[in-house]
Amino acid sequence: MKYGSIFLIFLAIVISSWLQSCKKSSAIDEKKIIKIYADMIFMQDTSSLSQLTIKEKVLEKFNVSENDYDNTIKFYNDDPEKWQPFFDSVIVYIERIKPIPRKIDGKSLPEQSVSVDKKNP
Repeated sequence: MKYGSIFLIFLAIVISSWLQSCKKSSAIDEKKIIKIYADMIFMQDTSSLSQLTIKEKVLEKFNVSENDYDNTIKFYNDDPEKWQPFFDSVIVYIERIKPIPRKIDGKSLPEQSVSVDKKNP
């Protein structure tokens, strides 16, 4: 009986330690979900597809299941303070991949070539 109670206490400690070490994390790593979210934003701005179709296409592109995506959103919803750093990261990512607009001025225009029809002096 003495060994049985020691075993149960030991087992309770092991299980407790194991449960504490299992930190809750998102199903999709942060870098990937940032790219997924940014792609969804781009498609919403540039496509006439429905939100559901956009979601399906983007998840397929990144090889992510809808269940993993929903679990990741739930992970962020469980701690709303995680959303602000996430959105900040999405903005940084979008700014980094967005093409830099070029100004058109006289200096950047190509030189005019000599026309084939004109005879060179």
